[in-house]
Amino acid sequence: MTCSRHARFWIAVAVAVVAMAAGCGLRPEPLPRASMDVFEVGDCVEIPASTPDAVGSLRAEKVPCSVDASYTVGATANDAGLCPSKEYQHLSEADPTTARLCLVPNLVANHCYVLDMPIGVVQRADCTERGQDGLLVQITQRLDVRDHQACPAEAGQFAWPYPSPARTYCTLTVF
Repeated sequence: MTCSRHARFWIAVAVAVVAMAAGCGLRPEPLPRASMDVFEVGDCVEIPASTPDAVGSLRAEKVPCSVDASYTVGATANDAGLCPSKEYQHLSEADPTTARLCLVPNLVANHCYVLDMPIGVVQRADCTERGQDGLLVQITQRLDVRDHQACPAEAGQFAWPYPSPARTYCTLTVF
């Protein structure tokens, strides 16, 4: 039984496709990472407000560093999901890309912010508005150093130090 030239061509194509498919399965594929390195250290990001029910949907978006309130990416979490310092804000329950970010708030002196609980996202707020959910704080000083002792040791005032970029916020709890 003889095959026509046309039939042999299609058989060769089929064999080549099967061989390529088998060969593709033998090549080691890179392991998918939980986070693609979308953000780099030094980038500024914003994390839009969300509800506690939607924690896993928290997703950072790259923004200019002049956006108030935003965050600076200070580092990325290691393979165990830990930041190099506990001082960073870390949203481990966010989407995988955002969960890899170790964040430093990018805030403005004399502005007020509400720290949404239990998530910990900082949002700009009116200093006179009492009915906010979360802790309302005013940034009294923004210092470009990491110094736990830089702020006044008075009732209701706290230092929020961060390692990289080196930054300390002196805060006053408003409500």
